[in-house]
Amino acid sequence: MAYSALAVANAFIEQGLRGNIPRLTPMKLQKLLFFAQSWHLRKNGPNAPLFDDNFARWKYGPVIPSLYHELKTYGSSPITSMLRNVENDDEGGFVLVTPSIPASDANAHELIDAIITKYGRLTGSQLSFLTHEDGTAWQLGLEDGEANGSVITWEQMASHIHPPSRMRG
Repeated sequence: MAYSALAVANAFIEQGLRGNIPRLTPMKLQKLLFFAQSWHLRKNGPNAPLFDDNFARWKYGPVIPSLYHELKTYGSSPITSMLRNVENDDEGGFVLVTPSIPASDANAHELIDAIITKYGRLTGSQLSFLTHEDGTAWQLGLEDGEANGSVITWEQMASHIHPPSRMRG
């Protein structure tokens, strides 16, 4: 089952708020999500995403546009609170919900921990640089070397992430 990008983002934000990810900015979060999704797709196949949102090719690397708009008020500052959704309640009203990955999903939490171990100390700019390397999923869809907002497919993400030898801590 795929989660929402907000649920997976909140798993990273929670770790950032605990001090386990230094200076978790919106840009850094986007790139950590990109690596988490890519690793998950490589391991489980391109039809088994960790979360159901797509990345677009933006100037500074892969971005989930809806998440960008959710977090843009932070600018380049660290994220200071969990993300919330408004959902219908049982009485026909509305309730604020903080999407999350259930604690029982050990595989998802292990993946997030591995991403934090591998990439968590890097800055958003350093992570952006990694997504721009030759042969990456982001780089493959550029037109005339320019980011164009096109969708990065799950197949591209599964096939064009850093080789497993580079993924180890």
